[in-house]
Amino acid sequence: MEMTWSAATVPSNPPVKKGSAMGHGFKLALGQWLLICLWTLKYLPYGGWRHLPKRALMYLLAVPALTLLQVVHWVGFLCDELFFRRYRQIEVRRPVFISGVPRSGTTHLHRVLSHHDELTSMRTWECLFAPSITERYIVRALGWVLSPLARVFGKVRLPFLKQMDAIHQLGLQEPEEDFLSLLPVNGCFLVVVLFPEEASLWRLVRFDSAMPTRRKQTLMRFYRRMIQKHLYFHGAQRRYLCKNPSFASWLTSLRQQFPDADFALCIRPAQKTLPSQLSSLLPGWQLFHGPRFTPAFEQRIVGMLAGYYRDIDLFCSENPDAQLVPMQQLTADLDGTVSQLLDDLGLPMTPAYRQALDAEVEQAQQYRSGHQYQQQAFSVRWDQVAHRFDARCAQAGVMQEVA
Repeated sequence: MEMTWSAATVPSNPPVKKGSAMGHGFKLALGQWLLICLWTLKYLPYGGWRHLPKRALMYLLAVPALTLLQVVHWVGFLCDELFFRRYRQIEVRRPVFISGVPRSGTTHLHRVLSHHDELTSMRTWECLFAPSITERYIVRALGWVLSPLARVFGKVRLPFLKQMDAIHQLGLQEPEEDFLSLLPVNGCFLVVVLFPEEASLWRLVRFDSAMPTRRKQTLMRFYRRMIQKHLYFHGAQRRYLCKNPSFASWLTSLRQQFPDADFALCIRPAQKTLPSQLSSLLPGWQLFHGPRFTPAFEQRIVGMLAGYYRDIDLFCSENPDAQLVPMQQLTADLDGTVSQLLDDLGLPMTPAYRQALDAEVEQAQQYRSGHQYQQQAFSVRWDQVAHRFDARCAQAGVMQEVA
């Protein structure tokens, strides 16, 4: 049965064409997943035949699993339209978008803010396994059955996950980057690790400037629907909290889709960001393509990051209300940074959140990153690419502080 909402919690419809977002999203999904099947065949010999057996095995595991998962999601989306149609009436009020350059403290800031009772974020299990309302109710209903298994399998850590823990801690109940919920329409940039030379995937990191208008509109409308579904499930009175460094090139589109949104943009000196970002992508690359990036892929990452700094600079110049959060400021004064940010966002410092923030500050003081990398592991050198960042970073001031 569909949940009921009072007039106070179900305001007027947001500016999305009725029936267009999910229908157009489904058409886009069909085309994109046909392309993925073709890309799988194309990339079997990628990087040399020596790694073909391992690569074939990984594609055999990953692509059918992803495809099956998306089929389940679209069945869930269809059920949403049949049983929970009133999610469309949920108004997305003043969402908060945490973005910026990768490896600049966005995850830490997101997880600290996610403790606030007035905010709500998608968690890993919702992004990957239950983006639809229907799936979430099913998972919740089965939770008591699955909880013993969760306790058992929660102790099992695959080597890949152990390696990722030092880079980005993964947990089903952790607030996570919601661009994973765009996998059903192939709007998640991480797929580029499987298919590293596909132009349509690289357009996702040049979203505002290079994405075709029709696909851009379809993705943005689909994304709004994902947020509405989330608020329907967790409470229409709450504000949505998103964290996505990949949205650094989506900022203008996000502003157009959510005019009353608040933005907190994390920054870090580019010479620190580049090797850290390459290192964070390396475990996924090694699963499919071998021990080292190709020089072409590294150069694409350089171009992506340079574009992010440019886009942040441009957005801040046009939107002075956007809040810049330098990584050093976040690590040196977490309490002061978050307290000021709450004030800027119009969120109260409640006693419960004060307690949660104090705990986060204490934990941060004891935290030591396990993410270690060596510049020598990559062919790209900072002195060879610095000129691609300097001019684009000067106005935003993100190059002034060099650790």
